Amino acid sequence: MRYLVAAIAFVFVFSCTAAMAAKIVVEGEHCLGTTKSMKVMSDPAASGGKCIGVAVRRPHATTETGPADDGHATFKISVPEAGTYQFWGRCWWWDACGNSFFVMADKTTVTSSTPYITDQLFRKWHWVAGPTLTLSKGTHQIRIQYREDGSELDQFILTTTPKSRWQPSRIETETPQYLVR
Repeated sequence: MRYLVAAIAFVFVFSCTAAMAAKIVVEGEHCLGTTKSMKVMSDPAASGGKCIGVAVRRPHATTETGPADDGHATFKISVPEAGTYQFWGRCWWWDACGNSFFVMADKTTVTSSTPYITDQLFRKWHWVAGPTLTLSKGTHQIRIQYREDGSELDQFILTTTPKSRWQPSRIETETPQYLVR
């Protein structure tokens, strides 16, 4: 009986903790703006038919060559609680030389330690785990910046649920209450 009560209590606490996790969902095309090579693009397979991305440059690289410019999309979000947020991006990659974006919070300069999002699944919309970001409660700027051409981002999620406990698997419903205009 004692073990049953302990198990029920664990499930209750786990459920309450999961229910209290912060989750911010943003459509890529709802950025405040884009610069240079980063554009809002049409894609019928993207949520709402639009995404942000960098078109494939010709000739497309066969090795890592670095971005041609610092094109980016900027978002302002209102973070409801301080914490460590897992970044997830719903991405579409052209190939192994077109499969990444820099992800920055509250900074605008890329350095050798700037985190980025990448994986090796190509030509299909899918969720990719990015960096974790430590954010205080309040307004923050999220910047998705060009790293490789041929990369597109449909949506991104910031959640306090660690990637070991949850992974998105479908298009998510945007949470416009967290967008700052």
